[in-house]
Amino acid sequence: MLFNQRVLIVEDETLIAMELADIVEGAGARVIGPVRSNRDAIRLIGREIPDLAVLDINLADGDASPIFEALTAAQVPVLICTAGILPPRMRRSGSQPLVQRKPVDAGRLVAALAGL
Repeated sequence: MLFNQRVLIVEDETLIAMELADIVEGAGARVIGPVRSNRDAIRLIGREIPDLAVLDINLADGDASPIFEALTAAQVPVLICTAGILPPRMRRSGSQPLVQRKPVDAGRLVAALAGL
């Protein structure tokens, strides 16, 4: 379903990051990361632009708004995967992200990514 898509995963909880990576790889995509901070994600994006991205909102070094803005500027579709609420910078942006609530349902996650 996601055959050969490069999917950036940004999640600071190790077990959740591993689960997301397994789901995405199981759907035929290649995982970039996972990474757990804005700093690491921005560095990765500087080396390789993903086709899609899955972002948690609350990361080890703050909310994921800087990553969202960098990906949006690069025209990369973003799926927010969180139990929290969108930060003000994301709510005010011109492109509202698609949001999946945690805990993640594998089928819905893959369908949402495929729909991006």
